[in-house]
Amino acid sequence: MAAQLLGKESRPSELAVRAERLLRLQEALNRMDPTDREVLALRHFEHLTRAETAQVLGLSEAAAAKRYLRALGRLREMLALFPGGLEGFR
Repeated sequence: MAAQLLGKESRPSELAVRAERLLRLQEALNRMDPTDREVLALRHFEHLTRAETAQVLGLSEAAAAKRYLRALGRLREMLALFPGGLEGFR
């Protein structure tokens, strides 16, 4: 999941920076609650809509949307704690 979030780079220096970001992102994802990881995966990798995500999670659409936004916020908070913080993440 982490590799897909970062995208692709081609130059050696970009690859080194990407590898570092990948490690930080993977560690942050590993520390997340499984439900947070699931909602991020459904929205970013399965490309489900809010309604589809809500159905999979057994929630209302509003609750699923809130859970997604909170999961993104928690991911940002975790990444900010690592050396380098949010540098390189948009």
